[in-house]
Parts: sequence; C-alpha cells; structure tokens
Amino acid sequence: MLKYFLAIAAFILIIAFSLPHSVAQHIHFLPPIELPTQFQYPNGITRSSDGTLYVGSIISGQIVRINPDGKAETFFEGNEDIFAGTSLRLDEKRGILWGASPDFVGGKRPHRIFALDTSSGRVLRVILMPDGGFGNDMAIDENGGVYLTDSRHPRIYYLPPGASQLQIYAEDERWRSPDIGLAGIARSQEDVIVVGVFSEGKLFKVTPQPGGQVLVEPIPLSRELENPDGIQFAADGSILLTEAALKSGEGRLIKINLSTPNQDPFEVKTIAKDLNTPVNLTLDGQQIWLSESRFRHRLISGQENNIPDSFLIHRIILEKTE
Repeated sequence: MLKYFLAIAAFILIIAFSLPHSVAQHIHFLPPIELPTQFQYPNGITRSSDGTLYVGSIISGQIVRINPDGKAETFFEGNEDIFAGTSLRLDEKRGILWGASPDFVGGKRPHRIFALDTSSGRVLRVILMPDGGFGNDMAIDENGGVYLTDSRHPRIYYLPPGASQLQIYAEDERWRSPDIGLAGIARSQEDVIVVGVFSEGKLFKVTPQPGGQVLVEPIPLSRELENPDGIQFAADGSILLTEAALKSGEGRLIKINLSTPNQDPFEVKTIAKDLNTPVNLTLDGQQIWLSESRFRHRLISGQENNIPDSFLIHRIILEKTE
C-alpha cells in the first residue's frame, strides 16, 4: 500500500512540474488549446469579439483560426510573400488581419508586413520594411492605422489608414541593440505606447506631443527583464508582458501597473512562470491567451532538432482583486 501511495505522489509531482506555474494568488490556468499537429512554433495571436482566435507561426506563413468552441482550421496557408506571422493584429471594424512576416529563421528574404481579408483570406497588401528593417510587432489604432516596431533599426513606424508607405513615428538611439532591438508594442486608449527592447531588457513609454512630436521616456523597473516580448494593456491601465527568457529558459508572464502613483521603480510582478519561450498574447477582460513558442531549443547548439511533440495556447484567468 505504501508503494502505491508513493507512486501516486510521484505521478502528481511529475504532472505539476510539467505545467506552467501560477505564482499569484488570483491567477489560474484553464485547459490549454492544442494546435494542429502540422503547426509549429506559434507567435502572433489576436482575438475577435466573438471569441475567434488567429495564431501565426515563427517559421511559416500558415495562420490557424480557432473558433470559440476550440476547433482549429487553417485560415491562410502562407505563400512566397508571407512566410511568418510573428505578430497578428485584428482590425475587426474593417475586416482586416494585419501581420508581420520577418524571415527570422532563414534571414535571406526581405522582411515585410501584410494584410488579409478576414472573410476570405485574400491578401490585401504586402509592404516591405524600409532600409532592410525587421518588422516585429504591431498595434492598431481606432482609425485602422498600424504602429510597427523595427528590431533592426531603433524605430517605430506608422502606417496611416489606406497608405502603402510606412512613416517613421518615433526614433531613439536608446532602442538600438547589437542583437534584437524593439519587439513588443502596445497602445493605450489614451494613445500612449509602450515598447520593449528585447535583448536589452528595457521598456519605454512613448507619448504624443503637440506638433506631431513624441516624448520617449524609459520606464524604471524593480528588476531587469529577460527578453521582453509581447505586450498588452489591461483594462486597469497596467501592462501584461511576456518574458521569452532565451538564456535562462525561465519564461514568464508578468504584470506592471503603470498607473500606480509615485512609483520609481515600477514593481515587476510575476504572474506565471515555467513557460517555454512565451512570445505573445491577447486578452479580453480578465482572460489571457498566450502563445508559448517553445522555440528556444533551436537556438541551443546540439538541440536544434529536438522539436517539441506539440504546441499550444495557454488560457489564463486573471481574477479581479479589490
């Protein structure tokens, strides 16, 4: 009997340590969404008002659509012009799915962004990055304009509604990195933008000023971040952010309340840990959908061919607190 109970206890421990861990009192994981077997290394993710998810890949132009019941289907197969989906942002009002398609793995094809018709999957636009840039992540404004980070040049671009040429919205040498520069970007309802410098572990706030100028300010943090990537604003004004953690492998989902008065530095709160290269997220109210790319092994010598058996989207409930 003792052996039986010990075996059960060991099994429970194995299961517990194989799943991401919540480290906050008011957080819990729902069962994850398993992606189709042929779909690998998820990254870009966005959600429509009816609960439909769109998920893009780091290594392929294929985009998966997941209905509210969890059924997944291929929305877009990818083609020679669209070969990745590191960011996906939905302009639901206009029926457009925007995405970033950098050749992160091959490194030979010019990076670009694209737009798809959500009703048909038809390609509406493909726009090459200026100056050989690396378009990484996106945010959409209420008019359908697109903000885009450049990981190679220290720039945020803006694509006005209907335009076909990217304009420099902000440029700052503090965003320059010898590795991967700007990555995640989020825009608040007050038109404030937060961006992360991936390899340097820093965050910045970009605030519009009169005359078309912007004010760029570093956000002081209680600790340095390890590869900040996807960012989203929560309803309470805080930001939710993924730490890809390429060196340590200790991927996290964190929360930073930027609306807390008199904070210097702002506290970095870990919501979930033990994630395998989390890269992007989308949210609705208190629920978070997070893409766990599981890509890190491809950057480690000798482990490049250790492809994970499955890929998934985590579902996390961030419960309201008083």
